[in-house]
Amino acid sequence: MEDKKRNIQRIDELIDASGDIQSVNTPPFFKDKVLNRLRQVKEGSHPEQPILQWLSPKFQVIALVVFVILNGSALLYYHQDMKAQELQTFAETYGFSASEETSILN
Repeated sequence: MEDKKRNIQRIDELIDASGDIQSVNTPPFFKDKVLNRLRQVKEGSHPEQPILQWLSPKFQVIALVVFVILNGSALLYYHQDMKAQELQTFAETYGFSASEETSILN
């Protein structure tokens, strides 16, 4: 029961405390002065970094296109090489190729 009374008392104190708040008069153009100072600090402390320009979306797309082209050409070359190698193996297996290797039995 005491906890409820304490909680009600605290709530009443908080409500009464809001009545003690007074408005503050700021000097004219205070907001403009503060924003100008913040803008000057921001411009002076963070110069543009030319090193990170390659992170722009334009260069990322170009890098992606180059990556896809290189991988596509590598896969195409790999498949063509595998087909030629498979054909050569098939020809050697069934004796259709004129290889210079001679058998021990001949």
